[in-house]
Amino acid sequence: MEIISAIGVLTLFSITIFLGYIGNLIFERTKIPDIVWLLLFGLFVGPIFNLIDTTMFVKISPLFGAVALLIILFDAGLNMNFYTMIKEFPRATTLAIIGMISSMAVVGLVSIYMFNFDIYTGIMIGAILGGISSPIVISIVSGLELNGKVKTILELESILTDPLCIIVTIALIQLIVSSFAGNIVHDIIASFSIGIVIGSIVGLIWLSILHILRKRPFGYMITLAILLILYAFVETIAGSGAIAALFFGLVLGNGRLITKVLKFKRTIGIKPFIRTFHREMSFFIRSFFFVFLGLIVEINMTYVMYGVVIAAILILLRIIVAQISMIGSGITKAELNIMRIMTPRGLAAAVLAQLPLQAGIVGGNLISNIVFVVILITVLYASFAIRFVYKTPKNLVAIGKKENIRYAKEKKSAVKEGKLQKAKKLKK
Repeated sequence: MEIISAIGVLTLFSITIFLGYIGNLIFERTKIPDIVWLLLFGLFVGPIFNLIDTTMFVKISPLFGAVALLIILFDAGLNMNFYTMIKEFPRATTLAIIGMISSMAVVGLVSIYMFNFDIYTGIMIGAILGGISSPIVISIVSGLELNGKVKTILELESILTDPLCIIVTIALIQLIVSSFAGNIVHDIIASFSIGIVIGSIVGLIWLSILHILRKRPFGYMITLAILLILYAFVETIAGSGAIAALFFGLVLGNGRLITKVLKFKRTIGIKPFIRTFHREMSFFIRSFFFVFLGLIVEINMTYVMYGVVIAAILILLRIIVAQISMIGSGITKAELNIMRIMTPRGLAAAVLAQLPLQAGIVGGNLISNIVFVVILITVLYASFAIRFVYKTPKNLVAIGKKENIRYAKEKKSAVKEGKLQKAKKLKK
């Protein structure tokens, strides 16, 4: 049985890679994300036809969820423009917080009246489903020609909501179980602050070390090892490992600009092959993530309608939240429409849905089933809605090109300055 299981898993990996690659080709022509095909493949192989025993995958969901989140957030930071991130951080935070609070309030009320949960459990369900999935959102927007402002807001929002949901949900579970959760707002701010500070500091230190090791092989692999250690360390000291991974990648990806601003003796940046290699790694992790999500879904027809109702509420809430949060942002109607349909919930919600059951909370199994249905519906909705909403206006392409040209000029200027400094030292 072990040999058959090993062969089955290897076959699953290989098909996932092929399907992800073909899905990308289809996306280029039709704008239907590869998410759809990968998710459906996972469903057919797992819950529908039972071709693979999914017990193992359910057990490793917390581990795989952490790895997927880590790799994809690092990728987002690595490819994010530092100046755009600083500029759009407040609006993305506003969008994330309003979305979270509205989900907790509305979904909480529906859960109380529809499922007869107590107020804390109802709010907890809203917290579990309060954030959009960063792997899915980043996967969708990365293939769209959007201006940097909209893309960064969506990526930042999705990145912020994962740890936000985790922290609030765990605090609420503690409140339900032990009637004490401490200061939730303080815990969230502290967690994010620890992640930002440590991730940035480690990024700066690692930039210098990479420069020293620039002529030696395996630069990417040792960087990956540091990333894993960083995540584990920050999580151990009650910080957000996800935020730390984001800022670690952000510092490495914008090394030349950041070292210039901080007036280092020389401007330092990462080698291009690190981006290339990580893009390949991110492709596999992201592709298997969606298959994995389909594999661990539990289909329970009794609660499907409950999940449909909550999914519909979240979709409507998203329209209102996006409208309110983007007041005065200056984005176009087409861009706003894209922000309105970014509703997908993902693995963070799936993992959190298991915690109430593990904590012995009444109705924990019901919560798990409902959350899985909501994940499926919101992912499929976002995947197909983008097909009808997304357009590529010429002004968006032009803005994107201008931003890329400006960013390239800044990098070129930083390189020239570094060379001049080196020449001056040689003369001395």
